[in-house]
Amino acid sequence: MIGEAVSGRMRRAGLYLWPIVPPAMLAVIVTLLVSHGSTYMHSILILGLINLLFVVGLYSFSGTSGVFSFGHIGFAAIGAYSAGIFAIAPGTKRELFGSMPAALIHLHAGTSISTLIGGCIAAVAGAITSVPLMRLGGLAASLATFALLIIVHVVGQNLNQVTNGQSGMADVPITTTPWRALAWCLVAIVVVYLFQESRWGLRLRASREDEVAARACGVGIFNERRLAWILSAFVVGIGGALYGQFLGTFNADAFYLSISFLIIAMLVVGGRNSLAGAVVGCAFISVVAEGLRRIEAGPHIGPVHIPSRPGLGAVGLGVIMVLVLVLRPRGLTGGREILWPFKRAIRGRLAPVESRSVIAVAPASTQDGS
Repeated sequence: MIGEAVSGRMRRAGLYLWPIVPPAMLAVIVTLLVSHGSTYMHSILILGLINLLFVVGLYSFSGTSGVFSFGHIGFAAIGAYSAGIFAIAPGTKRELFGSMPAALIHLHAGTSISTLIGGCIAAVAGAITSVPLMRLGGLAASLATFALLIIVHVVGQNLNQVTNGQSGMADVPITTTPWRALAWCLVAIVVVYLFQESRWGLRLRASREDEVAARACGVGIFNERRLAWILSAFVVGIGGALYGQFLGTFNADAFYLSISFLIIAMLVVGGRNSLAGAVVGCAFISVVAEGLRRIEAGPHIGPVHIPSRPGLGAVGLGVIMVLVLVLRPRGLTGGREILWPFKRAIRGRLAPVESRSVIAVAPASTQDGS
């Protein structure tokens, strides 16, 4: 009897955690396949994994709350600058950044600690900004997050004592490897999935489907949104720290509109209401963007040379995004997780929250700060 009970619990735990497996395996398989390629392919792989961190971080807020954010790359900039300040040796900072305060010059930590510090400082920034922003909803909230991106960009360009202004951070140790980026991606996938399946995540996803009904059930939307915002800021901040340690030299322009729209396209194309959609969308857009970039550069196909077409990459991504939205309005995954393929009986239990009754979300929250 005890053995059967333990076996049953393990089986239920396996079914509960199964939606993590397909996106995690996709990231691992792609890394294994591409890691044996050229140095250029290594760089493309690292960029793809960093983008995956950005998309998963964006999903942890926008996908669960239904409030679309255009400012999450601002947290990546905060993470990159924070990690860079800690990663650069004090002697190098003294030579390159003469106006930097002495307290910052003497700060130094190892690569992994610097990355973690970058994520934590981004999370602190998320906690501070969540107080006013999470009281907004709909279009007002999205515009406020875009304003946050602009503010971070302007500060990064002009706070010379800390960011070195438009000259940017230089001589950051280049330590980001495919396996290091993959490890952080797997951690982010697990943490974000556990959050979305927690009682806070279920309440937040219920408010995404019907905010009025969720409030009527006692769901404290303000606190749930704040928690998701802080978690997403941490994940994106980690991605920003890895990105800075991949580039070596960067300024605020590296974390602005182009990468913001790319990350949003990845999430929308994959399916913004599921973690699997975030991973699938990142992989799909990464492959398509690289193919378009090569065509844009003017490739040689045997003796035939195709003329370069500047701007083809951006136009192509726009066209593909429109086609996906027309043909698959909920994204490539339909906004659903990839369920256990051998047990039809559990599909109802693991279906996305929109197919459940909002009444059955979780015990009512009494902490509604809105």
